[in-house]
Amino acid sequence: MSDWWTATSGPGHEQGDLLRDFPAVRVDAVEVSGDTAQVSSRVEVIDGIIVTQTCDLENAKVANILLARVTTWADFASAQFAAGNTAVKSSSFRRNLTRGDIPPLMLLHAREPQPSLDWSVVDFRELHVVDRARIDEFVAQPGSRRRLRLLSPYKEHFAQAFARFYMRVGLPHDARGFEKDGAAAVERLG
Repeated sequence: MSDWWTATSGPGHEQGDLLRDFPAVRVDAVEVSGDTAQVSSRVEVIDGIIVTQTCDLENAKVANILLARVTTWADFASAQFAAGNTAVKSSSFRRNLTRGDIPPLMLLHAREPQPSLDWSVVDFRELHVVDRARIDEFVAQPGSRRRLRLLSPYKEHFAQAFARFYMRVGLPHDARGFEKDGAAAVERLG
């Protein structure tokens, strides 16, 4: 089995870097009155993986970095089950997650050596836009622990999973008629 991860530390970011215990700001409400706005927010400590492409990060083309939330499989399954998603207990759900057949989710491989990682799930439905300077400060903190970075080709697999989720198109398409028409065409072949 190939290792999906390498450990890294210090400045510099790449797509697929896992930032553990990152303080992400969540905006709960915005009230606008005339020319002023009141913002209600909170800081939530998350594990997040960098979605922004490495080439944009290396060439300083972006001021903001996109993070997707990462949750251990055990915590994800527990939260889903508590929310009424009983399918999460099935082997078919795990099989579909492993195959990448659940578009908003991606399974991240466990890692045993330090820094370790349990089997985890990226949820592309929970994204955070973070000022690059905040992430620069976070990884440059004295005593900053090592972080994990996806290796190639798993980094590209991650990018592809995000692209599949974002590019999907829901068409009002009813192809049930094809089942009958297609069968008739095949029968005519002899």
